[in-house]
Amino acid sequence: MTQQQIYQAILIFFTLFFIYKTIILIYSLTHRNLLSRYHSEKKLKKISWEDFERLCMELFARDGWSVKGNDTKGADGGVDIWMSKKGLISTTKAIVQCKRYENTFVGIKVVREMYGLMYEYEVDRVYIVTTSYFTKECYKFVKDKNIVLIDIKELLKLINSKS
Repeated sequence: MTQQQIYQAILIFFTLFFIYKTIILIYSLTHRNLLSRYHSEKKLKKISWEDFERLCMELFARDGWSVKGNDTKGADGGVDIWMSKKGLISTTKAIVQCKRYENTFVGIKVVREMYGLMYEYEVDRVYIVTTSYFTKECYKFVKDKNIVLIDIKELLKLINSKS
């Protein structure tokens, strides 16, 4: 390799690195804007489902999770976000279902489906996040299970603590 080729390789490396960091910065600023925009119940009720999923991804990412949205178009099979978090001994894997409802409660059917997916995908935990509320039946069902229900009140607490 000639010295000129080495310089070109170094230049290409730093250019790609700069582009990568710029994309990460833009992505971060876009999501931070979501957290500051949707900090009230009224605004969360009007959020689009795409922005709601991105907002949830940012919340979990700020809590130390590595997050990945579902890349499939159309029906997602119940999973909106795939997550993992490395611990000292093992890695915890989780899935998230985001339910953007204005006035409808999330019912037991959704919770049972996610419980089944927890075993189908062999993950450790399930989160179901909604802009509404869960029925009492849902809370009874998740007792002693690795399912976390996050209703709009809890969601607003998380948003306010992370923004």
